[in-house]
Amino acid sequence: MDALAGSMRAITLILLLATMVPHATVRADQLDSSLTGPNVLIRYPKGARKWADLALRQFPDADRHAIQTLGITANRRVSVHLYTSTAAFRKDTGWDLSDTLGVAMPAANLIAIDCTKAELRGPNSFAITLRHEMIHIAFGRLEARTGKRVPLWFNEGVATWSSGRILEGDPKALVTAINTGTLIPLAQIEHSFPESRIGRELAYQQSESTIAFIVHEFGDGSLRRIVRLMEDGNDFSAALSIVAPGIDFESAWKEYVKRRYPMLNFLQNLFSLLTVAAFLTIIAYGIYRLRRRRKLREWHEEERILYGDHDDYPDVAEEEEDT
Repeated sequence: MDALAGSMRAITLILLLATMVPHATVRADQLDSSLTGPNVLIRYPKGARKWADLALRQFPDADRHAIQTLGITANRRVSVHLYTSTAAFRKDTGWDLSDTLGVAMPAANLIAIDCTKAELRGPNSFAITLRHEMIHIAFGRLEARTGKRVPLWFNEGVATWSSGRILEGDPKALVTAINTGTLIPLAQIEHSFPESRIGRELAYQQSESTIAFIVHEFGDGSLRRIVRLMEDGNDFSAALSIVAPGIDFESAWKEYVKRRYPMLNFLQNLFSLLTVAAFLTIIAYGIYRLRRRRKLREWHEEERILYGDHDDYPDVAEEEEDT
């Protein structure tokens, strides 16, 4: 009987604890659906099937694009996670920057895309985003194979330049920086980019321009050559010096940018800003004059009501002329 009573108490305790465990809640953006294709697994929430179908169609092109750009082949399947909630995207990726559209996590062979910011066309198109992030996945494979790190400015520069993405503000931040001597040293964006929006914009534009410089000066195959040299055991700096021999890379790149965006571009941007400022000043003055005239008329009407019509009170037009 004691054993039976003990068993009953244990069962009762288990049932009581079970009632205390909260029911699992299903997040609206839970990735509970999936599609599979060659070398890709796509996970998405309910209501995002059109984005999943689009990802399935466009992934082979993004994969080929990375191979053609860098010569790095896939070694295992890539997972693409699609989100229809920015909050869920930030929670799962750990990225809380408001302008982040996609994140690549090469160690997990994972790409996450915030579909609330994606577009079918334009600089933030889904296809461009997928190509951009696949370049990051490819660089991750390179780093895993070789144990050599690729600088962030080179990684982001290739992803931006090759994907066809049009950077926000392009190229005003770069034009201003090169003509005012405020470019960010490449060593400062080797591991991370600035946190400020303006700083990040400049870092991305600088990075893209370094890749444009390499390809322009050393040929279309220069990026793949850097990759091959790293696979042969060279670190990035050694590989870059072999592809771009006999120069101070950063100084040569700055000269290239100056030739590409001369002072005239900077002055045009400056005059554009001054023109806008002048136009806004004129509008503001016009609004001030209208408000002042309306107020003078109100005062004149109040005086007429209180004291009657008197010739010694100047009319509004006369006072306006005096001012």
